[in-house]
Amino acid sequence: MKKYYFHFFALLLLLANNSFAQTDANAPINGITIYIDYPDATAAVTADQLDSLLNGITYSEDGVERTFRAYWQQQTRRNIDLTHDVFFYTAPEPVAYYEALPWFEGILLWQDALEYVIATYPDYNWDGLTLHEDGDPGPTGALRSVMIISSAWGPAGVGAAHGANWTLSNGEYVGRIYGSVLQAPWDIDNNIFMTLHEAGHAVFGFPDTYDTEYDSGGNSFYTLMSGGKPDVEPIGGPFLVEYNWGHILEPEAGTTTTFTLRADSDSVIAIRNPHDPLEYFTLEARNNSHIGNSLFPVPLGLLIWHSDSKVNTSNRQEDMTPLMHYRHSIEQADGLFELEGALEPGGNAGDIYLAGDSFTPTSTPSTNWWSDEVSGIEITAIELIGANHIQFTVTIPEIHTDHYPEISPADWTLISATPPQAGYEGEKAFDGNLETYYHVPWGNTEPRSHDLIIDLNEDYTLNEFYYTANDNRSPPWEGRIENYELYISEDGIDWGAPIAAGTFFRTGIRQYILFPEVSGRYLKFAAVNSFDDDVRTSVAEINLRGYPTAEATLAEESQQTFNLYPNPANDILYIQSNSTEPFAFEVYTMSGEMVSSNQNLSKLTIDVSNLNSGVYFVKVSTAKKTEILRFIKN
Repeated sequence: MKKYYFHFFALLLLLANNSFAQTDANAPINGITIYIDYPDATAAVTADQLDSLLNGITYSEDGVERTFRAYWQQQTRRNIDLTHDVFFYTAPEPVAYYEALPWFEGILLWQDALEYVIATYPDYNWDGLTLHEDGDPGPTGALRSVMIISSAWGPAGVGAAHGANWTLSNGEYVGRIYGSVLQAPWDIDNNIFMTLHEAGHAVFGFPDTYDTEYDSGGNSFYTLMSGGKPDVEPIGGPFLVEYNWGHILEPEAGTTTTFTLRADSDSVIAIRNPHDPLEYFTLEARNNSHIGNSLFPVPLGLLIWHSDSKVNTSNRQEDMTPLMHYRHSIEQADGLFELEGALEPGGNAGDIYLAGDSFTPTSTPSTNWWSDEVSGIEITAIELIGANHIQFTVTIPEIHTDHYPEISPADWTLISATPPQAGYEGEKAFDGNLETYYHVPWGNTEPRSHDLIIDLNEDYTLNEFYYTANDNRSPPWEGRIENYELYISEDGIDWGAPIAAGTFFRTGIRQYILFPEVSGRYLKFAAVNSFDDDVRTSVAEINLRGYPTAEATLAEESQQTFNLYPNPANDILYIQSNSTEPFAFEVYTMSGEMVSSNQNLSKLTIDVSNLNSGVYFVKVSTAKKTEILRFIKN
């Protein structure tokens, strides 16, 4: 098929260098800590010492380089100030009693400790504790940070975080609770690594990044979530990107930029997959003389991560294949992948990018996305400057012109669907609302595949499909699709072979499928099976990228008629035309939502002052042609 002018509506994901988080916000999170000792293992710290270890800023002692609070202030780039109210409680039984219990019974001691505080301190201000809000990695309304420290016993031997889901006698909700033994067997004096690690889980939702099956190296000592001795490592660049802590530099598509990063500073670089912003590379500079980096294997070097937030299992997927890879992988500069292969579980100098190294589409490892799609990204000209700075050049190609806008499902019509549970009909799969979903219920006897057949109501040229499973936490739930087939038809009768087939991750995060450009009006999405041989199927939302095939015929005139200025724009955008014909315009967001329009104009100024910062498209039409132009709103 000939390439038409409509391809100017390609999604050009602009990642601006100046989109920084609010470093120095120091947003307060106040939690509660209870220190539990036992009749045969009395408290190993005093009340003043424990308060200093948790809440001090400059406090230090032998074996403790920095406090719990100071660590999180530094690692969140001063976005979070995490403090705790501290209480002490003596367990009624000796240590051996709790060690003999299964963990889910043993942690009822933690619930008893919380009830002890309620009973013993009736004037304690529970309202002063921070709750999880919408968007936090925890149940809304639950206490944000509830920590238990023990003088001897902890579940899993040392520490753990659990979704306790307790409602206390005073009505407070404990959605997640975490605990550790302050003096774990491998800690030096009062090293608080384990309390920090478990807080990473419970307060911030970080996953483990060591190999939880212990047959590969995981992320080793490169992050708090897999390190621990002899000091407490940084959290790692991907977590800064995920939470937008610090200065996250995201270079623009179609540019070549030279960066200089200071080691262990506020700034890291993120380069995202234009099809899937949850997959990205992170570049950060590290120095082994910086606090927490004593095991970093070179004095100064560039650490490159490859992250895929769709991976939501424990860290045990070391195959480095599209469906079996870590959530956060280290791109090991020597290409030996020893962290995955368990040949060198502790990591070594070969993992780090140094002067003369490069990371490109032809290097090993390469800059390909996990789908094996060539990203075209190049990291070259790496140079170490002094003891603390690394300079390098980042080249990001233009996003290919066939990355089309998302199609609005407003005009789609459901033709048929495998019979759903009442209230969860097939239309819920494309209603634009992730809170509603299509669901084939438990106990159904309908044979596989479970199919959704949809009329797009006009002929489209397509090349991307998106699927989101339901993320519901109460019934009806699950039925997440494992294997799928995708069909496009001109008439809804002759489907032919699937245009795409494969396997999804077991996640509630949106996933994408690329396929060769195809035209058609009818879509069949076939759920071949669900995970664990589940008889259910669920679809929270599906969508496509493409354009109406008929609109391409409006582009018979190849010379560009219209121009936008200034670009980027602040308040007023002008459309300049070399034609005297009246024209109409429509302004769209990157997701395809129309935010402004006007008709039959001969000259134009557009007020964009009320638009949010970002990338927009203007569709300008005359009686003879249509052009799609891009502009940036500052």
